[in-house]
Amino acid sequence: MMRPSPPRRLFLAAPFLILLLLTLLSPPRAAAAGGSSAWVALRGAAGSRKASPAEQEGAAAGLLRRLLPFHSGSFSFQIDSKGGVCGQSSCFRISNVVDGSGKGGAEILIQGTTAVELASGLHWYLKYWCGAHISWDKTGGAQLASIPSPGSLPRVQGKGVKIERPVPWNYYQNVVTSSYSFVWWDWKRWEKEIDWMALQGINLPLAFTGQESIWQKVFKSFNVTDRDLDDFFGGPAFLAWARMGNLHGWGGPLSQNWLDQQLALQKKILSRMIELGMVPGTLLFYCLKLLFFNL
Repeated sequence: MMRPSPPRRLFLAAPFLILLLLTLLSPPRAAAAGGSSAWVALRGAAGSRKASPAEQEGAAAGLLRRLLPFHSGSFSFQIDSKGGVCGQSSCFRISNVVDGSGKGGAEILIQGTTAVELASGLHWYLKYWCGAHISWDKTGGAQLASIPSPGSLPRVQGKGVKIERPVPWNYYQNVVTSSYSFVWWDWKRWEKEIDWMALQGINLPLAFTGQESIWQKVFKSFNVTDRDLDDFFGGPAFLAWARMGNLHGWGGPLSQNWLDQQLALQKKILSRMIELGMVPGTLLFYCLKLLFFNL
């Protein structure tokens, strides 16, 4: 239950929190000269923690195994790291495996700038060549019965098809989605959602899980007590609004076990997103006005 907060501990703490987080989390290098707006900085951040081509190809192959285990050898994935296929744009290209016989080996080659492009290229092929449909479970789920068996996949005409991304970033979620559904998800459910994101071409998803664990570490460095944090953090179903400062303590407190589990889950989420070539949208800071300090 929410407990009343002692007025004597009311403190304007935003400057301390902002200064600390800016120091810890500021990008290691500035945006390139001549760049415009936040897109340059975002591209720089993407490059600073980008998975290698081999890691991204492996991540795309892993997605294929989870989606179509019986076709795990039917597709070959290749990151276009030198721009020979896509140039300066983000794209994927679908073509036939030239030296493949069809049976017992890869039949379709998908090339792209990141593993997200590889996955969206896979989805494009399954949709337009095989008549498959992939969506959330409650809107139809993965309808894959129309996909032919290995060795019989439809061939791509001519030299293949190349699709360029019309905008650099495909954003997904909003800041309160985490309290509608995500907060109750385990890794198995998150893995399925991240696969869906990649198949849909999402490369800029929010990743807000586990931030209370980081807040806890930061606040305790300012001598904030566990009791103070119990009064401050919202419960799991109200985290989005507690994070925005609309309420505090409601539905809490958060157990240490829950905080630790959420942080471990976030590490898995971030690792998979980065392996797929996504740029996770994590939080820098909230400009909260009222915090509780023992100074």
